[in-house]
Amino acid sequence: MAIKEDINYIKNEISSQEQFLENAIRSERFLKKNKKIIIAIVVIALLAIFVYVIKTIAYEKNLETTNQAYKALLQNPNDSAAQSILKEKSPSLFALYAIKNANDTNSTALIDEALNMQIDPLLKEVINSAKNQNTDGLMSSYAALISGYELLKQNKIEEAKIEFSKIPQNSPLEGISKNLQHYQGK
Repeated sequence: MAIKEDINYIKNEISSQEQFLENAIRSERFLKKNKKIIIAIVVIALLAIFVYVIKTIAYEKNLETTNQAYKALLQNPNDSAAQSILKEKSPSLFALYAIKNANDTNSTALIDEALNMQIDPLLKEVINSAKNQNTDGLMSSYAALISGYELLKQNKIEEAKIEFSKIPQNSPLEGISKNLQHYQGK
């Protein structure tokens, strides 16, 4: 019996070695066949990682530069170099500085300059509101929504509907106003 078991053991060993060699040959053929594709995928992945790292470093450097310029402007509002850095690299942050400066000095010169720059549309609405200009955008829609809600709380439903009708159809607040009208503030 021991010889039969030894023979079976040897057959199994040879069979597993054959499978190992067969798999090694298959993988070698696969690698030879798809060598260019595999290399291309690895190169593209490395390039993507490299570009991501470079963009992250550039973003952080830009963020640090603009933060330093903003701090310099807060300490010395007459620093023209810091103003030019903010205008060039972060117009929205410059607009926020213009709002602060307008509140401190009661001058709207920087606010007018910020309004002419490419900044976030919502920030433009905030600046217009800070400048006390009549705006037809999101801020006026928000004001109509709030006043309509206050009227609903006072159970003045018809007056609230009139207030909600001031919100334009293309406003992002239109859905909220429709829900408030439907549920009458409840």
